[in-house]
Amino acid sequence: MSGKYQPGEEKVLSGAYSFLKSFIEEQTTAGLRGKFALPIVADWGPIGEFITVRNKTAAEKKFGQVDDFDLVWAADPQPTEVLLYRVAGESAKVASATLKSGATDVLKIEAKYKGVLGNSLKVVVQPNLLDNTKRDLLVYKDAELVDSQTGGTVDELVAAYAFSDYIVLTKLADQLPDSTAGTNLTGGDSGKSVEATKYTAYQNALATQKGKFGVFTLGISDAALNASAQDWADQQNVLGNYIKFIFGGDSTRDQDKAAIKKSSTDANNMVVVNVGSGFKWKGKTYSSAKTAVFIGSLMAAMPLNYTMALYVTKFEALTKEWDETDLIELVQSGTLMLNMDNGKVIIQEPVNTLTTPGPDQSKDFGKIRVVDTFHSIMYAEEEAGKEWVRQQPNSNSPARRAAFCQMIKREVFRPLAALEVIAADYEYIEDPEYHGPDPIYTPARNAGHFIAGFRHQDALEKIYTYNKAK
Repeated sequence: MSGKYQPGEEKVLSGAYSFLKSFIEEQTTAGLRGKFALPIVADWGPIGEFITVRNKTAAEKKFGQVDDFDLVWAADPQPTEVLLYRVAGESAKVASATLKSGATDVLKIEAKYKGVLGNSLKVVVQPNLLDNTKRDLLVYKDAELVDSQTGGTVDELVAAYAFSDYIVLTKLADQLPDSTAGTNLTGGDSGKSVEATKYTAYQNALATQKGKFGVFTLGISDAALNASAQDWADQQNVLGNYIKFIFGGDSTRDQDKAAIKKSSTDANNMVVVNVGSGFKWKGKTYSSAKTAVFIGSLMAAMPLNYTMALYVTKFEALTKEWDETDLIELVQSGTLMLNMDNGKVIIQEPVNTLTTPGPDQSKDFGKIRVVDTFHSIMYAEEEAGKEWVRQQPNSNSPARRAAFCQMIKREVFRPLAALEVIAADYEYIEDPEYHGPDPIYTPARNAGHFIAGFRHQDALEKIYTYNKAK
């Protein structure tokens, strides 16, 4: 097990635990870091299943064209893996058709998945050229032939299409279907009016995917669902699942400074990012709820020694440009804002919603990069600790605890310091409150307690030049 603990607390389950107060190569290499999770509304693909893809082509092959895919892969660097999950409303239906032999229904054809993409499918039945006692059944997607199988009986046709990517056949009678120049599938519905319960089910299912994502968004503007996701993300972090949640609002909220600020101050959480800007791109207008999809993807992929400050996006314009006074006010409220700079849309300040730090927090935790650094270190400590526990022989001697300290410094902190993610004056020692000459707490006989001392190395995001003319 892993997760957070409080000083003086002893855990029941074996594992490694971290206390946050005031694997490394993947965290600091562009293209290696980044697992992003997103529910999508699509015209094709499995509903209620997690599908991991590595690029836009694979995503579109599984789900068809989805606007959110443009936003996910507009990021540079891009996430290594994207965990997709299709949500659909109760109106979702498969497209279907029935083939006949004379007046008898003999074969039911259904699209493999619910959605309007199924309405673009057409089946053609014709005698086989080599054996006219058999039938060729061809499947077209619009004008493209996408599948073709042959059978001498209805059962053979059903079996031949058992693994089709496009249709499912159901036998209704024994006769082979009559030849047809083309029978269109109809009645498909994508279920794009998605009930709130579907997003709740997604969130519950996401709890089973620990380790498969580090950042997630719902990509919607529903305030109640976003608030629920914020609470869930916070609970997951307590359990050692160090994830971040990104959200935005609708086009109306994006014009209302007070509403944007309130969304941030209500959250006030270092693992929650509120995006306050919508944008225009490729003839479409997106609210901040969709900007959150792009920001989430970029956050997941950005190495620890990079910064999102002043990052230049591919977008063309903003739905609302704020003056500098308003922009400062929004950023100081804990809102991630886009801005215009020489005609380009940029990310202004990479902040999360934490503006009023709680116990054991500081204002530095209001920066996305700082929280990423702390969480990456905590995760690395916990994973290294579990591997150390597995090593045999295993004893809880002072010498073995000292060796553990050296291993953590070598495997966790030294690489981060070399990449300037943290400062070089890091330390990792036994906690004197447990193992010192005058301990405050009495450790369990099977427990080791340690203190990590390190300073995050912030990015150079503000440059001041004092020019003196001679």
